[in-house]
Amino acid sequence: MNVLGIKYNNLEFNDSIKQALSIVNDSKKSNLFFINTDCLYKAQKDKEYRDIINTTSLVLPDGIGLKLVTMLFGGRMKANCNGTDLCPVLLERAAEKGYKIYFLGSKEGIAEKAAENVRKLINEIKIVGTNHGYIKKDTEAIKTINESGADILFVAMGVPLQEKWIVRNRNRINVKLCVGVGALFDYLSGNKPRAPIIMRKMHLEWFWRIFIEPRRMFKRYIIDGFKLLGIIMKNIVLGYK
Repeated sequence: MNVLGIKYNNLEFNDSIKQALSIVNDSKKSNLFFINTDCLYKAQKDKEYRDIINTTSLVLPDGIGLKLVTMLFGGRMKANCNGTDLCPVLLERAAEKGYKIYFLGSKEGIAEKAAENVRKLINEIKIVGTNHGYIKKDTEAIKTINESGADILFVAMGVPLQEKWIVRNRNRINVKLCVGVGALFDYLSGNKPRAPIIMRKMHLEWFWRIFIEPRRMFKRYIIDGFKLLGIIMKNIVLGYK
């Protein structure tokens, strides 16, 4: 699927999990990124990030907003494969296969707490290392990741920093699959609460995030959201996709 010059893999939820896991068995290293309307807006302004998304083998759609934008351009998004819901399932399936996991990102102690909580939920999970995302020297962090023997690396630095960090260092990172996970560790650690299930079912998780982090999320969902709407309307009028 291609929307505003940005591509994503239009897959069902379970097919997304299968494709991600198949990468670990592949001879080639690859990445998994997620894209929502905020990412879509950032990609319009940031060519480096846009090029990264458009050259990544697996990019999954995240959120009702992207579903609506896809519809506006005549497409149909098959499933909401947002990382907050998909990554816990990916961790369960990875544990079943014996894959080793490394958590990198977020503030001091958050990745470690997230790993601790995941171990309580998934007994057989092999999380072989954690580190915060405030890296002074990439070389040292990469050395630790490689020495851990991890198969999958979860990176939580926010968009587009995490995608740029992964791509910049990908040749030196030995893991088969790198995943950009945004705020995932904050949720897994309990540092930030997710929206109640009823709000998620009503597609109002964005409203909850504004309530929890008003200063940062108001800009993302309201101010930048209206800017993206302007870009969308301009493209519709001009007949672009």
